[in-house]
Amino acid sequence: MPFWRLYRRFLTPYRGRLAALAALMVAATLSEGVGLGLFYPLIEYIQRGDAFFNEGAARRLFSALSTVGLQPSVLVFILLIFGVIVATLLLKLAVFVLSARIYNPLMKDLRDEAFGRILRSHLFYFYSGSSATLNRTLENEVEYLGQSFNFIVLIAASALSILVYVAFIVTVSWKLTALVCLLGALRYGVSGIFIRRTRALGDKHIAIMTRLKSVLISMHQGIDVVKCFGTEERETESFRHLTQEIEANATAVADAQASNSLSEGILGDGLLCVLVYLAVSRLSVSGAALLTFLVILTRIIPKITNINDGRIRVAEYLSRVSLLPEALSDSGLPVLSWGDCEKPAFESRIAFEEVGFRYPSADSAALTGVRFTLGKGETLAVVGESGSGKTTLARLLLRLFDPTEGRITVDGVPLPSIRRGDWTRLISVVSQDTFIFDDTLENNVKYGAPACSREAFTEALRRSRSLEFVSALPQKEQTRVGERGVLLSGGQRQRIAIARAFLRDAPILVLDEATSAMDAVTEQMIQEATDELAQNRTLLVIAHRFTTIRGADRILVLEKGRIAEVGTHEELLAKGRLYQRYHALQCVPER
Repeated sequence: MPFWRLYRRFLTPYRGRLAALAALMVAATLSEGVGLGLFYPLIEYIQRGDAFFNEGAARRLFSALSTVGLQPSVLVFILLIFGVIVATLLLKLAVFVLSARIYNPLMKDLRDEAFGRILRSHLFYFYSGSSATLNRTLENEVEYLGQSFNFIVLIAASALSILVYVAFIVTVSWKLTALVCLLGALRYGVSGIFIRRTRALGDKHIAIMTRLKSVLISMHQGIDVVKCFGTEERETESFRHLTQEIEANATAVADAQASNSLSEGILGDGLLCVLVYLAVSRLSVSGAALLTFLVILTRIIPKITNINDGRIRVAEYLSRVSLLPEALSDSGLPVLSWGDCEKPAFESRIAFEEVGFRYPSADSAALTGVRFTLGKGETLAVVGESGSGKTTLARLLLRLFDPTEGRITVDGVPLPSIRRGDWTRLISVVSQDTFIFDDTLENNVKYGAPACSREAFTEALRRSRSLEFVSALPQKEQTRVGERGVLLSGGQRQRIAIARAFLRDAPILVLDEATSAMDAVTEQMIQEATDELAQNRTLLVIAHRFTTIRGADRILVLEKGRIAEVGTHEELLAKGRLYQRYHALQCVPER
């Protein structure tokens, strides 16, 4: 999506404020121009006295002052100039305040929209990018786009000021004004060279900072591995090389900005020298006119500098915005669409009909020709080696993505046709890798049912065998458990997941049994809680324990993405094939 469309889309709600901002900018510019314009009659009056008011324009000024009861004098002119300056400052203050009233809500809207769209996007978007990329989109790129808006406002205000100033200096000397415009265009062209250089450096900055964020996130999440292998020095040296790249790129940006400032300084000072020479030796401009011209010109030059600097800054910031336009575009991010078929209850069965699935860019299919049914109240255990497709099967049932072949139906209704809210109420999941948010324990348990009663919350803790350890926490259920639940043990995180499922109380449950070793007491508590949770529900279990597998109504054995065997525990043992070999090893291989 082009940047101008982004601005138009997100600034449309603030049309009224933008119109008021434009009006205030014009008023402030006119006020400043009037204040500067009054210097000319003041200087002429000081030099010539009352004789100055015999000329046409001066006579009209004298009449205007007389109309409001003012007698021309140096004090009157100074007071007028001071009054106009105060009015100008107040108008500029209003411009600043109103700009903030547009900028801050704009930043909020950008962040909210980007976050919502990314969160609603297809799961593959998260698989294809790093967490650093996501952070950059929501943090840095939104900030860059907002800052570019600020500089665009500065450029617009400076351009308006220049227009007003030029209108004043034309009345003083149109020849000098033409020369100023010529040299101003030269400065504008020179700044374009540095803009192109800055844009290229901005592209490099994006790549380097994304790598930096990835390294920081990896070190934070993998610090245990670093400590165990003693690779601190190696990681520090690698980080040092990265920061050297950042330093070199930042230095190049600073050099480009310094070179631009130098060129503008030389051109600006040269402009003044040329103007003074031509005004005195060739154009016979009066001293008062020349002084007024130079005073106004000294106000124009910073405005031109603002425009050139603003162009460079806008180019720099926009060059760093690469992912946000895609995230905010209606066709940018892939979205998993849902139907509008109402499904208030699960009635009879779930059917996988010749389901196949291949991950993007994968060499081979994760699932091929999978066909089975899961009746209401049944327990289906899925076993297989690592990479056989067990997790993919569960994700398809949860509809984290859709099959690339075949279809899944619920009571005869294709799963994509069901309303999302209905399906998420009908199904729940307990994963072996339970994600815990950096929040209170209570909010983590209530994540799927935030409006539940206190009694239901306590009952979920009791049934998940969590009451004892929750009571021992420093602030009980109000204890913040840290990022990814770092303050909790693996068994405690498992029980939090089970408590979530109790609160959700969905009739269909996907249970991914934990493979990590736990002490006997913890494992017994988790098994008891899981058994209670499974009662009167339809279960799809990614099974690792034979105690769970034996109790299943049917067992589905996967091998390389295909169904190798289906049957009960006894039936599969009697066949003496793949399942029997797993059983002979006294465990189901971990993923």
